[in-house]
Amino acid sequence: MNELRCACANCSCTVDANALQLEGKVYCCEACARGHRNGEPCRMSDCHCAEAAKPAESAVDNALDETFPASDPISP
Repeated sequence: MNELRCACANCSCTVDANALQLEGKVYCCEACARGHRNGEPCRMSDCHCAEAAKPAESAVDNALDETFPASDPISP
């Protein structure tokens, strides 16, 4: 029997007949299908794919440093 895996990159869940399909991929739950945008957990309590989907704080801070100050005019 072939078990299908959830299309969420870090998810370890298998999908069943009630799987959510989005853009040709199957997901175990809506949180995985939406990419854990707001940190929603996976439907399976032992799966921690939502934590792996969060951006690292250091990457966010670094991006802010590289774009600040965005409102400064271009020098002549």
